[in-house]
Amino acid sequence: MPHHMSCSSDGSVRPSKKSSSSSAFRRLALAGLVACGLLGGFALAPADAQLLPKVDPPRQWTMAAGQTFTASLVSFDGTVAIFKMPNGSRTQAQLTALGEADRTYLAQWTAKQPLQFTMPDDVAVDISKIKAEVVSEDDAADKFVYRTDHFEFVSQGKFTLSLLREVSRTFEATYELLKALPWGIDPHPPGGQYFKASLLKNREEYMKAGGMPNSGGVYQSRTQTFYAPFESIGLKPSGKSYTKSGDFTADTVVHELTHELMHQWLNYLPNWVVEGTAEYTGNLPLRGGRFHVASAKTGLKDYTDFLKKRAVGGMPEPYPLDKLFRITNEQWGQTLAEDPKASHRMYFTSYLLVYYFMHIDGGGNAQRFVRFFREVDKARKTGHYMGDAEKAKFDEEMLKILLDGRTEDELFKQIRQSYLRYGIKL
Repeated sequence: MPHHMSCSSDGSVRPSKKSSSSSAFRRLALAGLVACGLLGGFALAPADAQLLPKVDPPRQWTMAAGQTFTASLVSFDGTVAIFKMPNGSRTQAQLTALGEADRTYLAQWTAKQPLQFTMPDDVAVDISKIKAEVVSEDDAADKFVYRTDHFEFVSQGKFTLSLLREVSRTFEATYELLKALPWGIDPHPPGGQYFKASLLKNREEYMKAGGMPNSGGVYQSRTQTFYAPFESIGLKPSGKSYTKSGDFTADTVVHELTHELMHQWLNYLPNWVVEGTAEYTGNLPLRGGRFHVASAKTGLKDYTDFLKKRAVGGMPEPYPLDKLFRITNEQWGQTLAEDPKASHRMYFTSYLLVYYFMHIDGGGNAQRFVRFFREVDKARKTGHYMGDAEKAKFDEEMLKILLDGRTEDELFKQIRQSYLRYGIKL
């Protein structure tokens, strides 16, 4: 069975889970016409999404003026601390009124508290609010420009109205998904008003645009554009236009758009997170313009079942975590170019890791993964460029958040035991 690939933000290649001739995985294909604009609100994940602060035992506190008192810390919002006194009464104190040692304690206490965030059950786009417009059409030049609320894409073939709406919905639903997930992504086009995409009519044109052999799509951070040939999406001629074929699929589009929407984060995240998050979004069940985040397990099971039954070589062996966590951009690219089997293992393991940290680790509350993103965001917002050595050191510090005292071997043992309960033997 031939394998397609799709590419990451730096032009690296990832193995895809399906061939262009197979319809086995068309669960990700979009059905019907399209939309844009978020539907409703989000339901909280059960129990763990909103966790109560951890109340520490009573301790002695010292005011800046020297007075002391004994109390348990109930809450702290960064400015005011609320205390429970030994007699059960409540009192409060401004941070500035406490001594230096207590201010340090409060900072450490805050870092240990459960994060408060919303995990969406579903993320959808509203058909009544879709913007899917034709900007220009030039048959002679094979250049057709279309625009949605947040994207502008150039096609080398004219789209039927239904296809335009379908593709527009895929783009806009992915945009809403990245905003809704608790990673703190606030997508903004790096180069202007719209995110850019270029859809090419054949592989020859795709390669001219910078695509790689055996790849299904690529996001190039240099041009800030997502490229894909028609065959990777599943488009076919229909008269003088193009429409959906029986192989129409969204996973490559969602994967590469995830890179594009996370453009400002790419230089601050390790490779396994960059690719693992894109694999995660690309495998979420997507039907009728609606991502079913709460059914992420279904997407995982479909993916692994496909690997077991249909993929050449079956389900790959996980890539060693100690190597995956520390692989450099250069090493990642070299592996992809020289060892397709190992590269498949890297993408597979990256996906398993992201899914684990999102839905299994810590009782399924995603606390460590969200905390990881928030700490990375602090560095990102400084705008400081990190060289290779500094980036490696930074990645090690961020990895400590996810390991949380565990060794790589201990983490992998937990991962393997967890997935075995899903019927997935690693």
